[in-house]
Amino acid sequence: MAKFDDRVKELVEKHPNLTKDEAIKIVTDKNERKKKKRVEKSDRGSAKKP
Repeated sequence: MAKFDDRVKELVEKHPNLTKDEAIKIVTDKNERKKKKRVEKSDRGSAKKP
């Protein structure tokens, strides 16, 4: 969880107009997109194998 907190902190520092809640939402959404992409990539790889 420390890495998540660090990313939120960095985002708030880089964009001071963001609230902490907005930064958390951005980081969470990005993590969800990465997970989805990772699953799709692994599905494509396993679909090619007989």
